Amino acid sequence: MSSAVSLSLILCGLIFAAPVKAQDYPKEIRGYKVQKANISVKTGVDQVGARDDVEVVVTIGEPTVGNVSVTGLTLELPAQISATGNSGKIDFLTFRDFLVNGMKVDVEEYKKSFSFKKNETTRLPAPINIFVGLGQTLRGALGELRDSKEEWDVTGTIFVFGKFKKMGFNFKRVVPVPVNIKIKNPLKNYQ
Repeated sequence: MSSAVSLSLILCGLIFAAPVKAQDYPKEIRGYKVQKANISVKTGVDQVGARDDVEVVVTIGEPTVGNVSVTGLTLELPAQISATGNSGKIDFLTFRDFLVNGMKVDVEEYKKSFSFKKNETTRLPAPINIFVGLGQTLRGALGELRDSKEEWDVTGTIFVFGKFKKMGFNFKRVVPVPVNIKIKNPLKNYQ
C-alpha cells in the first residue's frame, strides 16, 4: 500500500474517531456577547425541583389558541421569570429550532422589552406567539384525531438578549436557554 493511501486512511480514522462536540455558539450574536447561565424552564405540568445553582426560573403558563386562520394556527404562551442571581432588562427574545410534538413551528421574535429584579417574579408583558403553518396544522389535526394527547412536548432554544446587572456593573449579553418541556394540549378545550 502506498504511503499516500496509508496517510489518507489514518486521517479518515482520526476524523471519524474524534469525539463529537456539543454545539458551540459564536462569541457574539447581534452585538451581544454570548454568556451561558443556569436557567430552568418549567410549566405547571413539568415541575423542576429547587436547586441552588439555578440563576433564573422561567415558568410557562397554560397555552391558549390565539388565532385560527386559513394560513395556520397561533398559540399564545404566557410566561414569568424569577431571578435569584441578577437584575436586569430584557431587550428581546429570539427562538431557534422549536418543535411541538416533533413538528416544526415558528415562534415569533419577542420584541417587548421589560425589566426584572433579583428575588422577584416578573410576568412577561405579552404572551409568546407560536405559529403553526397550514401544513403542520393539518398534520397535527390528523394526529389529534388519531391519538389526542393531554400534553405536548416542546423543544428548542430561546436566546435572551439583554443587559444584566452583576456586582454593580451592567453587561450586554445574550443567554441561550435550551427548552425541553411539556405543555397542556390547548386544543382539548378549544371550541
